[in-house]
Amino acid sequence: DFTLRFGRAPAIAAACRWIVLDPDPALIERAARTQRERLILSALAGPNEAAMALAQGRLDADHAGWTTQVEAAIRYRPAAWDAHRGKAVGTIHPVTLCHALTPYLQRDPDAVLVSDGGEIGQWAQALLSAPNRVINGVAGAIGPSIPFAMAARRAKPDSTVLAVLGDGTFGFHMAEFETAVRHNLPFVAVVGNDSRWNAEHQIQLREYGAQRAHGCSLAPATRYDLVATALGGHGEFVQDAAELPAALERAFASGKPACVNVLIEGQAAPVVRRG
Repeated sequence: DFTLRFGRAPAIAAACRWIVLDPDPALIERAARTQRERLILSALAGPNEAAMALAQGRLDADHAGWTTQVEAAIRYRPAAWDAHRGKAVGTIHPVTLCHALTPYLQRDPDAVLVSDGGEIGQWAQALLSAPNRVINGVAGAIGPSIPFAMAARRAKPDSTVLAVLGDGTFGFHMAEFETAVRHNLPFVAVVGNDSRWNAEHQIQLREYGAQRAHGCSLAPATRYDLVATALGGHGEFVQDAAELPAALERAFASGKPACVNVLIEGQAAPVVRRG
């Protein structure tokens, strides 16, 4: 899509060749139109059918080395993040928050992670892993995490359901906590609260400088947790890293739709790039 410039250079190297498998003929036609001579193979096939057919095929080359390189690239995280992992007291960096959430996803082999919001959602995608992940997509499509979490609970009633979202995001569908309470759909929504629309704030800083950044601030330390409580759910307010473990335990043990409102450092989305 547009995030990769529809396959054009420099997003994708000009020398790259394309194989396009899709069940929609219109998308096959679009690939032929946009990629032209770069398209070396196309077929009408869904992802499951294509994967099964490929798995039954024979590999003519040993790809073990390539696989090792890919796995290492996926595992890589900047060393600077290590200082924030397991931080016991003080302000809460997004890495600190995600590190605290990791055990709740690891202990359930069918856990569901919902990632939403601007910058905090990208930290969650970079640091959290779960067997089932639902992300909010591209082009500023923020806000659906609470309904997504409800749907995940309905689809997987015995699984851990964790949603990570921003404070701006929370405002889109906060009233759905009442729906979740009414239908008995428990989940834990962790709000990374940096008191601003941080994605837009970071763009303004980058493009115009701090002196021209405006219109992105939200009221400091807004009590989103009290909204969840007022609607019949469970709420936790976390201002210091020392409070985080116990707050998460209470939220997951509550058996209710829960909001853990965590005051975090406002950080730009992570960049994971090896030198």
